[in-house]
Amino acid sequence: MPEILWPHHELSIEAQLGVLHLQTTLGLNAPWTVIFGPSGSGKSSLLQAACGLTSKASVDFRRCVWTSSKTIRVEDFPAINASTWQTVSSLPTHRRALAYAPQHAALFPHLNAGDNIRFPSQVSEPRSKDSVLIDAVLELFQLHQLAHRMPAQLSGGERRRVALARAFAVPNARLMLLDEPFTGLDRKLRDELLPKMQAWLAARKIPVLSVTHDVDEALLLDAQVIRLADGRITAQGPARDVLAAERERLLQTLG
Repeated sequence: MPEILWPHHELSIEAQLGVLHLQTTLGLNAPWTVIFGPSGSGKSSLLQAACGLTSKASVDFRRCVWTSSKTIRVEDFPAINASTWQTVSSLPTHRRALAYAPQHAALFPHLNAGDNIRFPSQVSEPRSKDSVLIDAVLELFQLHQLAHRMPAQLSGGERRRVALARAFAVPNARLMLLDEPFTGLDRKLRDELLPKMQAWLAARKIPVLSVTHDVDEALLLDAQVIRLADGRITAQGPARDVLAAERERLLQTLG
């Protein structure tokens, strides 16, 4: 896979979701971007729109097309020709080269943990037999000892790790979508997994768009943050800048 060249994805959506009118455009230009905001602000709906799972919504989802012959740098973005973008929203969900872990684990109850993780490779086109990828994912999320257990035999945190592992096992993913990825995990395990996940994704050149309402998580990721409120973007930039007030309150609490 070629080196990630920014900006890498752009998502525009307009939808009426109950009382919420979601109308926004996200330009993703970092290895890890966090959508931050209160409950009901439309965070999860943005990920679902990218996957083609939001009905009655106007969605334009585009991906920068990279070639070995041309380098597109972030400072060139205003001058990028339209031919360098691929419209992803016109493709069926399974052809969008996305990996998605929803907020709830949603494991297949009739498959053990290992088979849940292998599922994306078994339904991919063409079918993948990448056992090296599966083994690396099991190692990353510390799941080798749990691979033969059924979902009903797993704790909430273990199910969450399996759901994340399944997303990481998607062959040839071009973008990782994670909705509240660390829900159900204690902070010690989260802090242990987070840098390993970042390193794993960076090595494979897979950018991330994730959802959180956890200030500490966004700051630990040192991510680009898109603040969302009432279906609109209110700020975008480095976590230390966009979440400066929340960071100060957090430090006062810890102090």
